[in-house]
Amino acid sequence: MARKYVYLGKRVPDTGEKGLDSVEECKGIADAIYDDYMEGRISYRKAISRLNLLELIAEKDNKLTSAEARECREYVDQVREEIMADHYGEEEE
Repeated sequence: MARKYVYLGKRVPDTGEKGLDSVEECKGIADAIYDDYMEGRISYRKAISRLNLLELIAEKDNKLTSAEARECREYVDQVREEIMADHYGEEEE
């Protein structure tokens, strides 16, 4: 059975209709996932999984223009790189 709604976090309220309505909402969710990971509320694996899902949703969401979806994906990639650098102890370039 496929899940209809997926939990990504509680700290960013859903604005407008269900799903991603704007780049700001996408960035807010990505930042909340980052904060949850950094404060130890979620594991590395869960943080990366949620960011991957967020990126997929941004790509498939029809409400975002292609430019907005690209901006969202690029931001999610930046947050993912920061989490990976923290997890693996690498310095950011």
